[in-house]
Amino acid sequence: MTGVPLLLQACVAALVAGLFGVERKGALQLMLARPLVLAPLLGAALGDAEGGLMLGVPLELLLLGGVSLGASLPENETVLAAALTAFVVPAGLRLGTGVDEPLAALGLLFVAPLGPLGRWLERYAEERNVALVDAAEARLLAGDSSALRLNLRGLLLPFAITAAIAASAVLASPLLAVLRRALPGRAVSGFEMAWHLVWALAAAAAVRAIRDPRGPALSSIAAAAVVAAAVLLRMLP
Repeated sequence: MTGVPLLLQACVAALVAGLFGVERKGALQLMLARPLVLAPLLGAALGDAEGGLMLGVPLELLLLGGVSLGASLPENETVLAAALTAFVVPAGLRLGTGVDEPLAALGLLFVAPLGPLGRWLERYAEERNVALVDAAEARLLAGDSSALRLNLRGLLLPFAITAAIAASAVLASPLLAVLRRALPGRAVSGFEMAWHLVWALAAAAAVRAIRDPRGPALSSIAAAAVVAAAVLLRMLP
């Protein structure tokens, strides 16, 4: 979507991310809201599917072990993936370079706090939905059949939360592009290496999620292997 007005990009990101936010728990639940699926699809909607895939794969590995069990909520991978993609992809298009390693690492640095924030917002949404269930039961006992439609209102909050975060990320993306353009050479090299370290951490987290007794050792080996491969690739002419 190069050349497309920023506001239109924000609207597209809000619609796509909001729908995935609902799919995560409120409807279908086909795992479409995972970073591996969401990031490239949102990237494609914004004009760079390849850039979205580059962002989505390490996020998927990082958050692979997160499960929702009872009152225990993991970090909201959908919010994080939507925010990172909506923040980085438009910035890459604005720069004309697409998503590269320094831009991805710089973007992740800013949006990483949205994982815990998304978890808090998800808890708030679930508490509101419990209140809706109680209200629906009270109205049904009073003979109000229209209370059956209250469940649809429960989908609005996840949609609004994810949509608002994605739209805000798009609107903030020009600032990311300015920062990326202003990085000196040493900083560019540092952020490039930081993205390789993100991959190393992602590989370790994915292995650790297997729940195998050998998980800590295997995750350490996986992280070391990724870092070594990154160093070797940088040494190649």
